[in-house]
Amino acid sequence: MSTNIFVILLGWLFALAIFLGFLVLLRYLQHRERMALITHGMNPNMINKQHRNRGILRAGLITMMVGLSLTIGLYPVGFVLPATIAATPFHLGPWLLPGLIPFGVRLALTISYYLEQSTQIVSEEKPPDEEKVIPLKDHLDKERRERNR
Repeated sequence: MSTNIFVILLGWLFALAIFLGFLVLLRYLQHRERMALITHGMNPNMINKQHRNRGILRAGLITMMVGLSLTIGLYPVGFVLPATIAATPFHLGPWLLPGLIPFGVRLALTISYYLEQSTQIVSEEKPPDEEKVIPLKDHLDKERRERNR
């Protein structure tokens, strides 16, 4: 195996390790945030839903821009290819799929954002009593009182 291939493989492994390390760091920070909310007596499920909704919309917009830029960037390929391959109206063809697929993903993400938002409004009107979160200290005090009876 030549040294060039070895360096390239090592570079890819290093990039993969950085990516996976970043994912682990994000998960750890989410866990710490969730535990802090619970110790302060807040319901972390309600806050996560609000953050998730904004994240879905943001992901949809980013995906749309990637799809749009790929579609615009790949459109001139229809003019470069031979006439037998690109003999379609407006020079459209399968080379535009890498840009059109993210467009469809964007549509799905945006629709799910609006659908999830409408169901969240309905569920916030009448919160169930089972989802009440009490501080850990109060819970432990309650358990001690029950044991002492």
